[in-house]
Amino acid sequence: MHSDNAGLNDSLQSKLKQMQLRYHQKKYTLRNLYGYGEIHLTGQSAAQFTSYDRLIREILEAATKGVSKKAIVENFSLSKPQLRRLTAELISKDLLRYHHGLLMTSARGNTYLRKKVDKTSISLVKAKGIAREIIMLDANKTLLDARNSMLRYNISRVVISLNGKAAGIVTEKDIARFLYVSPPTRRINEIALKEIINKRLVTVRESASLENCAKLMVNHKISSVIVIDDIGKDKGIITKTDMIELYAYHLPKSVPVNEFMTQKVQSVAPDETIHMIAMLMATYKISRVVVKKNSKPVGIVTTRDFLPISQFYDTDSTGRDLTMRRETILAKRYKKFLPSGFIGIVLAEEIMNSPLITIHMNTTISEAAKIMIRNNISGLPVVNQKEDLVGIITKTDILKTNHGK
Repeated sequence: MHSDNAGLNDSLQSKLKQMQLRYHQKKYTLRNLYGYGEIHLTGQSAAQFTSYDRLIREILEAATKGVSKKAIVENFSLSKPQLRRLTAELISKDLLRYHHGLLMTSARGNTYLRKKVDKTSISLVKAKGIAREIIMLDANKTLLDARNSMLRYNISRVVISLNGKAAGIVTEKDIARFLYVSPPTRRINEIALKEIINKRLVTVRESASLENCAKLMVNHKISSVIVIDDIGKDKGIITKTDMIELYAYHLPKSVPVNEFMTQKVQSVAPDETIHMIAMLMATYKISRVVVKKNSKPVGIVTTRDFLPISQFYDTDSTGRDLTMRRETILAKRYKKFLPSGFIGIVLAEEIMNSPLITIHMNTTISEAAKIMIRNNISGLPVVNQKEDLVGIITKTDILKTNHGK
């Protein structure tokens, strides 16, 4: 029996490693398209960021009158794979769009080009101006549907609807917490979203100020607000990422990150199981845990990293139950931190994001915001001159610098 279990775990571990390798390779390719590697805002890497920012601006400027992909390849010396990845990223960020076969700068792209806008002008922008389209799922859809939508659209939340109207939100954090806390008696394609829906739905009118949107996020400890019209119809969503992008390019702050970073960082060793990571996330209500070795940060695990492996919840690679024994299920109900299934056998180093993007403690808040936007991340480990971990700066921290309580 023990030998069979060992073989089963080896098979599951192998499949998990292959999946995580493909997942992280995809993220690494986007993140390192211009050779960033492990990023610190000093020396060469600072120049790389400047080069990247200049490239984006020049492409968007060329696209204001329409430009072909061929012209971009020739004018900017990009390979076709680089062009595909870059245009996909800019289109996903709604900075570019297609028009009659040409790439055109979108309204958001034109706003990006007008970085030097004073605070008075920004204060005139209303919620309607930056709201994005809502990705919505019916409450009867499953946890698997939500997980797949998040991975497909590279988003961290989906809005749940009842009778065609937004009724709640399910986030990556909700999924990670559910997989950890709940007894694994069903597969994720058997769990309806209405069972785990987060009903803390906060709405704002289209005419609401961005300052009001930010204050609501901070005060309610949420990452998004739903924009509605005067009759209560859902018109869009504003996320913390949208607000941070605004601060990065339009409301620069020269204050260093060490003045607003969270100093107490939850961390684990590379050989710690993700059961411990899930426990820390659930206990401290956080979305990321730093992987540390000899006081140096070497990786980070976020709630998003639980999404690719969530399909193994309750099953092994052949679809058989891993934890269906009655005594295990009962123990899980009464002892919250009992590891089960994949949670007990996968290690931090196997799913962590690495090479790690860190930031020096004296770097400005504005630069931190830009790094987060460029790399589609929500938190940066902060290091000192010795590269020791001294804190972490998150989008929430940045939001508080502008609109604290």
